[in-house]
Amino acid sequence: MGDLDKQILIEVRNLSYLFFAFGVIWLLLFLYMYSLSRRNRELQREINALKRTPTDDDAADD
Repeated sequence: MGDLDKQILIEVRNLSYLFFAFGVIWLLLFLYMYSLSRRNRELQREINALKRTPTDDDAADD
């Protein structure tokens, strides 16, 4: 095998590492976004529950 062939194989291997790294980064980004959306949904439910809960001021008005 010639030096050129070895160099091409090294570059192809380096590109495969690059694509693998990009894939891992995108996967982590999507998992983080999913985590944020789930937390946001949970906080929104909690806010809605607190809005429905009567406060001390409302109880004094009755």
